[in-house]
Amino acid sequence: MVFQRWNGWKTAGMCALVFLAVLGMGNHAHGYIVHTVRQGDSLERIASHYLPYTASYTRAELIRDIQDLTTLSSPVISPGQTLTIPVIRSEPLKAQRKAKKKDFPARGIYVNQRNAGSREVFDLAGKMRQIGVNTVVFDVKEVHGALAYPSTIPGSYASITSYPSNIEEIAKLVDYLHKMDVHVIARICIFRDKLMAAAMEDWRYNNEWVDPANDDVQQYNLAVIREMIGMGIDEIQLDYFRYPADGRTDTGVEGKDRSDVIAEYLSRIHAVTSAQGVLLSLDIFGIVIWQRTMDISVVGQNVRKIMGYVDILSPMLYPSHFGKDFDGIANPADNPYYFVKEGVQRLKGIVGDNVVIRPWLQSFPLRVTTGYDSDYIMAPVSYTHLTLPTLYSV
Repeated sequence: MVFQRWNGWKTAGMCALVFLAVLGMGNHAHGYIVHTVRQGDSLERIASHYLPYTASYTRAELIRDIQDLTTLSSPVISPGQTLTIPVIRSEPLKAQRKAKKKDFPARGIYVNQRNAGSREVFDLAGKMRQIGVNTVVFDVKEVHGALAYPSTIPGSYASITSYPSNIEEIAKLVDYLHKMDVHVIARICIFRDKLMAAAMEDWRYNNEWVDPANDDVQQYNLAVIREMIGMGIDEIQLDYFRYPADGRTDTGVEGKDRSDVIAEYLSRIHAVTSAQGVLLSLDIFGIVIWQRTMDISVVGQNVRKIMGYVDILSPMLYPSHFGKDFDGIANPADNPYYFVKEGVQRLKGIVGDNVVIRPWLQSFPLRVTTGYDSDYIMAPVSYTHLTLPTLYSV
């Protein structure tokens, strides 16, 4: 999305506006200013301009506040009309990172882009805090490829210049969650990117994936990571940081296998995050923990090669994702405790104490035949509570 700073408004409008009230409100002065409607103005346009200076989380929320404060009977406004705007700050909010040690006892939930872009994320976080959840993972870039927030990046690295964004104010998302004592993690899907695979022929690996070995692809994702770091994010979580499970093992780079490409790029990212005191976590296929050559050579996730470039590993130990008769178990989906326990123990045997293990846990009934209920979900949870400082549940 392309930013417009409305400099004319700021000099000719905001600086000349009068505060009607100033009340103590936390760390901010809470006040109201009067905006005189000009030719071409709309409530949407006015709300877009003032949103960074208010406590409102979305434009729609600010529009409702303006309508209530001004007692507008219609969304139609006219030149010369005055509107009351609930401004609380003179500069846009800048969230500050709250650094934690990598082994802090995280208890996390995942929030998609749509929910992260609404007040629902705060309602959910508030409820979860009451039962000990202290971490929120939200999507910055999902597999569809569009960034979830207004960014300066589109157009700089690729032909796409703009697209709709779900999260209008990342700084407020981070700051408001921090005020709830919540650790904030930005999840970024790296190489599965349908948008860029379709738009950028030179980047394309297939119709849903971009080429992990392509330097432009790597630079683009590094730019997203740097932008997130600048927004006060506590942790970057990489997902789809691998090759597709397509049965191939080639990279197009002489002398490098897929695990080389993945490990070398991860080292570049870790250099960026560690220099800024930002934690780096990585989602990995559960099956690669079993260290079968065919799995590692295809997806490129070799734990022994990547363990030095990451703070936290989050294995996706979903029993439904293991094939029939894997490890001698007829239907792995019916044995969540075994696969989480075995997977974590195997991974611990590889990484030791150098990397924190924070597994994703399955809470969906795919291929489950023995009954999917609270006991099914709590089986692996009970193991992680006993053995791990951290837990994620999806």
